[in-house]
Amino acid sequence: MHEGLEQQKISVSKAGINATLKSRCSLLGAANPKYGRFDQYESIAEQINLEPALISRFDLIFTVTDKPDPDHDSQLAEHILQTNFAGELNTQRTEINAPNITEEQVNSQTEEVAPAIDAELLRKYIAYSKSNVYPTMSTEAQQAIQDFYVDLRSKGVDEDAPIPVTARKLEALVRLAEASARVRLSDTVEQEDADRVIEIARSCMQDIGVDPETGQFDADVVETGTSKTQRDRIKNIKQLIASIEEEYDDGAPVDVVLDRAEEINMDPSKAEHEIDKLKQKGEVYEPSTNHLRTT
Repeated sequence: MHEGLEQQKISVSKAGINATLKSRCSLLGAANPKYGRFDQYESIAEQINLEPALISRFDLIFTVTDKPDPDHDSQLAEHILQTNFAGELNTQRTEINAPNITEEQVNSQTEEVAPAIDAELLRKYIAYSKSNVYPTMSTEAQQAIQDFYVDLRSKGVDEDAPIPVTARKLEALVRLAEASARVRLSDTVEQEDADRVIEIARSCMQDIGVDPETGQFDADVVETGTSKTQRDRIKNIKQLIASIEEEYDDGAPVDVVLDRAEEINMDPSKAEHEIDKLKQKGEVYEPSTNHLRTT
């Protein structure tokens, strides 16, 4: 998927045949989160088990969380039960020719659960719009997208502030605005298209592109998989271990590192968590039990 998204081509090596195929298409991916369902107490970005180089290629990322809601649950249950009932009536009429079930009854129940737009018609509409509509950006739409991008970038001017968004997001906004115009079969991307796309992009960024510890937009959450806050914490804990290990022949004792974690404004529990992650990445190792050295 990464080669198709980045290079717009797919390399095939099979049965002695090597070929490169052009890949100019849209990609829609759907999957369960890493732990089966999203944990509300952890960053959502950390629960998406995709490489940052791949996940950053998607223009929009939506999360579907299972939150109990009496009104929504009632509507969903009613729809599912109605759909099931319509199927039961149709099966009885076609399979056992039940005399007490008329065709009108089956049609009336089916109409209640039928989609507003037929699936085949929707496919034809989308295929037509992609093949025949090539919109151009109006001045108002360009200005709206530019203002949104510049405003977001301005929040990262401070030295310690994270970079909230990169140029890749700007390109995504342009593609999405053009898609919005195509849906309307319009040859011009209007301000309403830009406003719609900006609102959708902002909603997605609130779910995925926000550092949960600071509440600020951070492009690195998606681009690299690690927020600026996490990077700073990792850097500080490594420097602390490096300074302590010089004082001991066997390396820095873990309990000493945890005791001195407050020197870098870090809670001992978070320090222990970061140490475990550093050991998994091979940036810190244990020369002896409960002692640490940096690589």
